[in-house]
Amino acid sequence: MKRSLRFLLYSIHGHVATGRPDYEALFRSLTSIKGYYREEGKRLVAVGSAMLVKHQTRLLLTVYTGDKEKAILFFNVKEKSEYNWMTAPNQFMARKTHVLIDPAQRQLLIETGRGSLPAEELAKIIEEEARKKADYKTLDLSFTPVASPGFAAKINQMERIQSATVSISRPNYDWNHRYEALAKLADDSRGGAIDATVRARRGDSLSKDDGLIPSIKHWLSDKLSAVSSAKIKGSLRDGGSGLITLKLSDYIETMNAAVEVNPESHQPIETEVTEKLNEFLDTKGESNA
Repeated sequence: MKRSLRFLLYSIHGHVATGRPDYEALFRSLTSIKGYYREEGKRLVAVGSAMLVKHQTRLLLTVYTGDKEKAILFFNVKEKSEYNWMTAPNQFMARKTHVLIDPAQRQLLIETGRGSLPAEELAKIIEEEARKKADYKTLDLSFTPVASPGFAAKINQMERIQSATVSISRPNYDWNHRYEALAKLADDSRGGAIDATVRARRGDSLSKDDGLIPSIKHWLSDKLSAVSSAKIKGSLRDGGSGLITLKLSDYIETMNAAVEVNPESHQPIETEVTEKLNEFLDTKGESNA
C-alpha cells in the first residue's frame, strides 16, 4: 500500500550582524532542536526528531502540529454511535510534517497538506532555537518559495495586467543589481522586508517589458530568489476567464512522492520518505551545477 506525499521547495536566506551566516555550520548545530515544544493559544508544535543525513550534510526534521483538544469525538458508522477518546497528559492529536534541509544548496523541502507546518513558521522556530547559540544571536532567517516555470508562463499569457504586488525578504548578501533600488530603500529604512505594489492607469495595462513585471520574473529566475510572495491581477489573452489573480503561492515547485505505508501504523515508512527527499535534492544540485 502506498501514500502520496506532497512537498514544496524553498530557498534559505539568513542574515547576521557580521554578514552572511555559515549555513552548513548553522544547520549542523540544529540537531539540538529535537524536543522543541511550543504552545501558542490552542496551537501546539513539537519537534520529534532532528538528525543529520546524507553523509551528515543535510538536516532531517519531523515536526508535529496539533491543538489542545482534550477530548476527540468519533462516530462509529457501523454501530451508529458516538464515543469520546480522551488525550492523556503530555499528548496531543498531531499532524506530521517532514522537512529536509540542504544548507550547501540553501534549499529545503517541506511537506504540505492540511494541518502541516508552514515554511514561514518553521523559519521562526529555527531562528528562535539558533539564537540560543552565541554565533547566531542576531540571526534573521527566511524561507522563500522556488517558483515553478508555470508562473512566468502564465504571466506571459496575460493580455492586460491591472496590478502587481511583490514582497521581498529582508536585504541580504544575495541581492544582485536587479534589487538595487529596493535594496537601498530597505537598507536606508532598516527594514526587515519590503513590499511593492504598482497599479495600471484606469483602462490601461502595466507594461510586461519594463518596470515591475519583468523585475518579478527576473527575481524569480534567480537561483536563490528573495521573493517571498507575488500577486498579479489581470486578464488572459482568450478573455474567457475575466479578471484573474495569479499567486506565487499556487506555483511553488512541487515534489510528489509515492511512499510505502507501514501496514500496522498506516504511516509512511520513514526511510523511504528520506530516500525520496534526498533523491530530489540530489537532482536539484545536479541541475544547479
